[in-house]
Amino acid sequence: MEEELFLFAPDEPSLDLAMESQSWKVLSVEDDANYQASLSHALHGYAVKNRPIEMLTAPTAAAAAELLANHDDLSVVLLDVVMEDDDAGLRLVDTIRQVLGNSALRIVLLTGQPGMAPFKDVMKRYDIDEYWNKADLSSERLRTVVASNIRTWNAYNELDKARRGLSVLVDASRQLSRITNIDEFCQTMLSEIGQLIGVSRGGIICVRSGDEESAAEYRIVSSAGIFTLAQTDTTPLLKQLPEHLQAVLVPLISQAVANKTHHFSGRFSALYFETSREGEHRYVMVVESEKPLTQYHINLLQVFSENINNGFNNIVLCNRLSELAYFDPQLNIPNRAWLARFLDNLPVSERCQSALVALNIKDFAELVLSVDSEFLSGFLRQFYQKLQQRFKAQRVIARITDSCFIVLLNVENLPTSQVLAALNHFKVMTDNVQLHVEVSVALMNLCELTTISGRELLHMMDSTLLQSQREHLALIRYNPQFRSSILERHQLMQGLNNAIDQGHVLLMFQPKVRLDDGSIVGVEALARWREPDGSYVPPSKFVPVAEMSGLINKLDLYVMQLTVAAIKQLLDAGFPLPVSFNVTSSDLDDLFFMASLDQICQENPQISQWLEIEITESQTMQDYQHVRPLLQNLINKGIGVSIDDFGTGYSSLQHITELSATELKIDKTFVDAMERDKSGEAIVDMVIKLGQRFNYSVIAEGIEKPAQVQKLSALGCEFGQGFWFAKPMELKDLLAYLKNRTKGTDERDI
Repeated sequence: MEEELFLFAPDEPSLDLAMESQSWKVLSVEDDANYQASLSHALHGYAVKNRPIEMLTAPTAAAAAELLANHDDLSVVLLDVVMEDDDAGLRLVDTIRQVLGNSALRIVLLTGQPGMAPFKDVMKRYDIDEYWNKADLSSERLRTVVASNIRTWNAYNELDKARRGLSVLVDASRQLSRITNIDEFCQTMLSEIGQLIGVSRGGIICVRSGDEESAAEYRIVSSAGIFTLAQTDTTPLLKQLPEHLQAVLVPLISQAVANKTHHFSGRFSALYFETSREGEHRYVMVVESEKPLTQYHINLLQVFSENINNGFNNIVLCNRLSELAYFDPQLNIPNRAWLARFLDNLPVSERCQSALVALNIKDFAELVLSVDSEFLSGFLRQFYQKLQQRFKAQRVIARITDSCFIVLLNVENLPTSQVLAALNHFKVMTDNVQLHVEVSVALMNLCELTTISGRELLHMMDSTLLQSQREHLALIRYNPQFRSSILERHQLMQGLNNAIDQGHVLLMFQPKVRLDDGSIVGVEALARWREPDGSYVPPSKFVPVAEMSGLINKLDLYVMQLTVAAIKQLLDAGFPLPVSFNVTSSDLDDLFFMASLDQICQENPQISQWLEIEITESQTMQDYQHVRPLLQNLINKGIGVSIDDFGTGYSSLQHITELSATELKIDKTFVDAMERDKSGEAIVDMVIKLGQRFNYSVIAEGIEKPAQVQKLSALGCEFGQGFWFAKPMELKDLLAYLKNRTKGTDERDI
C-alpha cells in the first residue's frame, strides 16, 4: 500500500518559534526615492503566513547587485526597469539569472514608462515572473502580488530542500542496506542520522529490549557522542548509565514503546522500530540534537525511519525514494542528480570512451506559459521519444533541467558534427498540433575530463550552453577555456573588491604637455591594481570585470577620492595642475557618486577648478540626450570634461556642434596611423580642426616618438601625452619629476 513520505501541516501559525521570528526578505530596486518610500510604506507591518516582511532597498542596479550577492535568502525583488540606464533593470535580470545563478528569486518588474520596455517583448526575452505598470499597482494589489510571489518562492525552496534531503536519504539507506551485522548496522545508522540532522555536540544512542524488559533493562547496542563518553565496557545496560541521562532516556523510551511510534520532545527524539516477526526485539534510537529539530528534519527522520523499519532493510521504500531523488517526475527518466552520481561512478577507462550531448530547448519558459500541464507533459514525452530515435546507440538520456536533456554516448557512436548541428530543429507532434522547436546543441568529450566530478561536469555543460546562446551557435563544443574564464572573472571580481577595501588600488599619474615647449599643463590619474607581492593586474583585465559585475561605480568613486587627495598635495607643493580621472556613463547616473562629487566641490571650492573627468566617446554617444546635461552640469561647476578616444565612436556632426566637453583626446590608434598612411593623418587633422572650430582643447595621447610630436605640431595640435614625455608614475615620483622640471632637468624617461 502506498505510504505518504511527508505529512504536511495545515496552513496555520507554525509552532516553530524560530521560524515565526524570521522575516521574508523583499528587495526594492528603485531610483525614485518617493516611490521607493511608498513601496516600503505599503508593505510595512504586512505579514505573510504570520511572518513579517523585511524590506531592503537599492537606488541603482549596481547597488542591488551587491545586495543580491550578500543575501541569498531574498524571496522577491521589485525591480524598476529604467534607472541609471534605460535598460538597467533588464540587465540586472540577466545578472540575477546568469551571473549569480539564482533561478528561485521571484522578479517583479515595475515600470512607469511602459513604452520603454513593451510587456510582450520583455516577457519573451527575460526570465521574470510578473510585470506591472506602476500606475496600475495599488497598495492592496502590491501586497497581493508580493504575498503570492513569497508563497511561490517558499514552495520552490521547500521542494528543492526536500529533493536534497531525499538524495541524502537514499544514499544513507543504500549504505545501510548492504550491512547484515546488527552492531555494524546500528553504528552506521548513528553516523548517517548524525549527518542527516547535523548533530554536532549532541549524541545518539541505540538500545533494544525484549517484551518483558523494563526500559531501565534495555541493552545498549551502539552509542555515539555524549552517550559514548558516558558508556564503558561495564555499562551494557541503560540503567548503568549516569542518573541524569537515565532521567531523560527512560521516559522517552517507555513512551515510544508504549505507543509504538516515534516521539519528539525538545532536543530529544525517540525513533521506534519493530520487527515484523512476533517475539523479536524492538529497537529504539534516541537522538539528542544541538537544538530542537525543525519540522523539516522531523520529516526526514520519519521517512528515514520508515525506510529502515522491519529489520532496517525496507527496499521498497528505498526504491521509491530513489525515484523521487534521482528520476524526473514527468518522464520517469534519470535526472541531474542521477547523472552526476553515474558520472562519478564511471570508471576512468569508460569515461575516456564517453561523450555528452546536451540539447537545450529554446524559449521553453514561453512554451510553459502558453500551454496547460497536460499538453506540456505530452510534448516532453514526444520530445524524449524523438531523442531516443535520433540517438539509438545512447547509453542513457537524462533531463537535467526543465528545458535541457543530456545524452550519454560512447565516442564511437557519436554522430558527425554535421548531424549534430542539424539537431537544432525538431518537429514535435502533440495532440494533433505540430510544434517547431529550436534547440541549442553542445558536445563534451569526457576523455580529458576524467578527474572532474559529475556535478562539476554538468555545471561546465551549463556554461557551454550559455556560451552557445550568447554566440547564437547551432553547435558548440566544450572548451576548457569556458570554465577557466568563468573562474578567472569570478576570482578577479572578488580580488578587485578586496583590493579596493584594502587599499591595493592606487593611482599612477601621466603628465600632459604643451607640444611646442614641453611644459606640463596637467596630469591624468590612472587606476592601477598592485598585488601584495608587488606585481600589477593589467587594467585591461580588471576594468571589464568591474564594468560587468557592477564594481565600476565603487572603483571610480575610490579613484575620485584618491584624485582629490592628489590635487591637494600638488597644490601644497606649489604645482597647480589640472588632474583628470576616468568615469563611465553609469557613474554619471549613480546618485551616490554624483552626490559625492557635489560634496567635494562644495567643501573644496578651490579643488573643482583643477578637477577633470574623462569619458569615452562611445559611452557619451550611447545616450547622448541623457548624458549631455549631466556633463554640462559638471562644466558649470568648473570641472573640465575630456572626451577620451575621440574618433573611435560614432559622433555625428550635429552632436559635435553641441558637445558638452572642454577637451577632445585623439586616440592613440590615429596617432600611430599618421606614420603609415595619409588617411590616419587626415583623421587627426580633421579632429584638430574641429576642436579649433568649436573651441575645444585638443590633446593627442599615446605619443611615443619625436616624429609624432613634429607631425602633430605641424598640424596645429597644442597638447600631447605619452611615453615619449613620461610614463605613468606614482604621486611621490610625479612630485620629484615636477620639481626637477622646474630646475631645468628633463626626466623624460622616468
